[in-house]
Amino acid sequence: MPKWKRILIWAGIVVLVGGVYLWFFGVQTTSTLMVRYQFRKLPDVAKTPVPLTDLSISSVRHRAASYFGYEFELPSDDVDQEKDKTFGTVHVSYFRSGNAFWFSTSPPKNFVNEVTKTGNLNPQDLKQLYGEDALESDYTFHKKMLELTPSEITPFISRRQAISGQALLLIKAISMPNAASGIFSIRTGDFKGFQFENPQMRPSRITVELFSNDGGIHVIFMQKAGAPAISQAEINRVIQSIHKMPLQTASVSVNRNNQK
Repeated sequence: MPKWKRILIWAGIVVLVGGVYLWFFGVQTTSTLMVRYQFRKLPDVAKTPVPLTDLSISSVRHRAASYFGYEFELPSDDVDQEKDKTFGTVHVSYFRSGNAFWFSTSPPKNFVNEVTKTGNLNPQDLKQLYGEDALESDYTFHKKMLELTPSEITPFISRRQAISGQALLLIKAISMPNAASGIFSIRTGDFKGFQFENPQMRPSRITVELFSNDGGIHVIFMQKAGAPAISQAEINRVIQSIHKMPLQTASVSVNRNNQK
């Protein structure tokens, strides 16, 4: 057989095989390459939650605070009242040590609703992309999102999995707090959620996101360089102390805080 014929035959085979591959795996391959490119400089996106192993609780009691219908212990007693700020559903306590504590609340399914609104999706779209349980609560959506990693997007998954996975990783990259030292799943009597960062690594911020049927709680422990470091036991004490107040008590507390 002439050489040019052999070349044409092999070229035809390559084109045929390439066409078949692109037909069945083109979208998945494109998603895989885009994910590798998009998140190569965002290593936190590859992290997934692991159970918190240090469940110890500090024995040191601190002053209690109440905002937005919840009561909890502050991480320190040296509150600088002149700097305390409340705006909307956010309260920030500043301490004379230089550290600060952020406490905010959100209504049930607030995150899911924001994703739906921002992405111009309807609930049925989300169900088709991420399953029936994705809309149950903000916790279930966060869990699904945080457990996904770029390595799970490959050319050999379905097109729907590739497209929905790529979109979910983008939401994870945009919405997730810094987690250079890890993501930890946590649970209290009333809440379940996630902690971002390990206090042993002395990060400037440790974020905790908690969820219940009543809504979400967002807590940030902000640490100034040179100020006393907070331990996991102290974080656990604050988190475990958060509880919903009776409606009448909560109303009195709100009025008192507004008068400050």
